[in-house]
Amino acid sequence: MNIEMDNTIYARWYKHTPNWGDALNKVMIERISGKTCQWVNTNDGNTQEKHIVLGSILQWADEHTILWGPGFIGDDRRLSKKPKKICAVRGPLTREIIINQGYDCPEVYGDPALLYPRLYNPIGIVKKHKIGIIPHYIDADNPWIKRLRRHGIKIINILDPINKVVDEILECEMIAASSLHGVIAADAYGVPSTWIELSDKVIGKGFKFRDYFMSVGRKDREPLIVNETTKLKEVYNKFYDYKINIDLDKLWEVCPFRK
Repeated sequence: MNIEMDNTIYARWYKHTPNWGDALNKVMIERISGKTCQWVNTNDGNTQEKHIVLGSILQWADEHTILWGPGFIGDDRRLSKKPKKICAVRGPLTREIIINQGYDCPEVYGDPALLYPRLYNPIGIVKKHKIGIIPHYIDADNPWIKRLRRHGIKIINILDPINKVVDEILECEMIAASSLHGVIAADAYGVPSTWIELSDKVIGKGFKFRDYFMSVGRKDREPLIVNETTKLKEVYNKFYDYKINIDLDKLWEVCPFRK
């Protein structure tokens, strides 16, 4: 057996503008497996075993792909081929699409980013901000975001280094995000979060958010639609008390590259 191949795990993720969740793929795969992770394409004739883990890119899977936690980006997406193995998917809406295609899919849910506190869990971070706003990267120049920044409200850049994003979330008492992985990162670290919509540029019409919320037992189904006149009080009113309800041990146990 080729030693280099034996010590390498191949995976595909969205790498053109990698946000916190996309960038987390390589980090988590390497930390959990103890091997080197290398990006590889799918559906290009490459027969190498590969993985899809974090992200709304399930539609990119081919017959050589092992899935652990990804989801579809919209209800109009489908698998083009039967994957080699499905260990878990992000949520029940994704699973329903797969089942309706005639493929088996275990009832094991969860975005693997929820497990990142097992790998990085800083202590002693002091709360500095009542609220932090995490816009999707395509919403970064939104006029409402610019106005809040001028008034000293904490704006967290989802494209910043992974642990910096976590640290800044932990500095906030609550998080409002138009980025799904902003919401997920907050939930992972026990910081209350809410879903806001800053524009219609985030594709999928909220499917991926609802898929995730259903996987953790949150009742959220629609975002707060934000415009230039939206007051922070309206954002605060969107928060409610909740605790995520998901078996993360089960998600961890089915990880296909766990040591």
